[in-house]
Amino acid sequence: MTKKQPHLHREANLIQMLDPLSSDWNQALPAPDHLATHELVAAADFSQLNTLFENFLEVMGIPIALLDLQGKVLASSRWQRACMQFHRQAPSTLSRCLESDKDLAIQLEQGKNYSVYRCRNGLIDCATPIMLEGLHIANLFIGQFFTAEPDLDFFTQQAEQAGFNTEDYLSAIREVPIVDEAKLPAMLNMLSALALQISQLSLLNSRYQQSLMHTEQLVAQRTLELTMQNDILSLISEGAELSAVLHHLVLQVEQLQPGTICSILLLDDDGQTLRHGAAPSLPDAYNQAIDGVQTGPGVGSCGTAAFNGKTVIVSDIKNHPYWQPFLTLAELAGVKACWSEPVKNAEGKVLGTFAIYHREPAEPSEELLNKIKSYSKLAELAISRSLNSQQIRRLAFYDSLTGLANRRLLEEHLLQAIAASQRSQKFAGLMFIDLDNFKPVNDLFGHKTGDSLLKEVANRLQQAVRSADTVARFGGDEFVVLIREIDADESKARLQLEHLANKIQQRLQHPYPLPKGRMHQCASSIGLVLFKGEASSDELLRQADSAMYAAKKHHRQTCWYNQ
Repeated sequence: MTKKQPHLHREANLIQMLDPLSSDWNQALPAPDHLATHELVAAADFSQLNTLFENFLEVMGIPIALLDLQGKVLASSRWQRACMQFHRQAPSTLSRCLESDKDLAIQLEQGKNYSVYRCRNGLIDCATPIMLEGLHIANLFIGQFFTAEPDLDFFTQQAEQAGFNTEDYLSAIREVPIVDEAKLPAMLNMLSALALQISQLSLLNSRYQQSLMHTEQLVAQRTLELTMQNDILSLISEGAELSAVLHHLVLQVEQLQPGTICSILLLDDDGQTLRHGAAPSLPDAYNQAIDGVQTGPGVGSCGTAAFNGKTVIVSDIKNHPYWQPFLTLAELAGVKACWSEPVKNAEGKVLGTFAIYHREPAEPSEELLNKIKSYSKLAELAISRSLNSQQIRRLAFYDSLTGLANRRLLEEHLLQAIAASQRSQKFAGLMFIDLDNFKPVNDLFGHKTGDSLLKEVANRLQQAVRSADTVARFGGDEFVVLIREIDADESKARLQLEHLANKIQQRLQHPYPLPKGRMHQCASSIGLVLFKGEASSDELLRQADSAMYAAKKHHRQTCWYNQ
């Protein structure tokens, strides 16, 4: 290219006009319409080609450009002033430029290795296709030159038609180099090989960066998930309340899965009723309405999942049969999709459900379904831990046959009653009860029948006293009843305790059904102790036991200690 003339610097935006990448006409061109080609073009970084092309322009004086199949410039050197300052500025000549680009591209799509073409504005271009991964993604142009002396009359006429300043326009035409046509194939081969190699490296680098970014995102996500799991496991190991653990778990999952609403329901002991576990992002009215819902086929997402023990995906609540009875509730909560996973223990027993709601209809991915299963396992761990703790407490403090308090819990309650009576100065009472003719039931009908009778005795005793009082099985057919804070007056307290003892005697004397339609009547002996304040629990139990044996010895229903 010839050296720029001084008068070319008159335009303040001349440098921008010589840069096709930033020109208005290039920015306005449509995006590629072939999806696969568009993805490759979008993924590759062609900016490194700009330096290569600019260096070639400086050496050979010939502009180079990489254009996509729509004629949009992807990388380029500066272009000839005749093209950028004139041809691509006037509407008529710009239209001919773009038509020429497309005509040349069509020739390459027809299988030509390269094509030489005289554009409709009089300059010559040649091009070769760039194939990337078997796809024709772009064309490499060497253009804006002549292969022979230009016809200035043609360009003078063109200047008049387009309204160009003829002198400036012809000066720009004279700057266009003349190239030996025989050298064009070698130039194209060299440049296309370099352009292809750079494009391939750029594409590989871009994909590597995308893969790296994706991996970093996965690592960050997994790190958050592991942190959440550790938090939940710490709460479980520390013995936190189940409600607190589930509440924390739900909030953590909602943070990990933005846009979701989570809920955990617990299956009641009856195995048929779902109870509220945790759902802080759902309205209270919704949670209250769901609390107590019966499981069954077609009972929403969670009721069905708990009944079937299988994952239930409802991607569109409004149009799904499972949710028709609950559409008003769904509208109240503003939810339109619900995926429910049954929470099962190691034996496959359903303990509850873990559900994820969406504000819009949605279908879960396989990856998200796997995550939901992992979240439900955390919920299972928390629920099982709580159930095990309850079971351990029952074994430690309650009689396994009757469910009554055992000796250990009785002693704790007795100490509490002693302290309470000290504060209130009210008397409390203790009854030691022994069934008089229980042994024949075991001997004649077996221990299973005897166990059933003991359970009924426990039930009758619990119905006879207040909820604040304690009924305990002391061992075998012996029971103890602790009556808290009766009265501050000793005589009144004594009368009340005797009245309750008589009531219990009457209840226990009612016949008990036995196999084959038989009935059995159990009398009982009761020892009574009244105490207030400073007393020893062991001594009180000994006194009550002694009073019971006195009642049995003298064939009396009740007997006071030292009576």
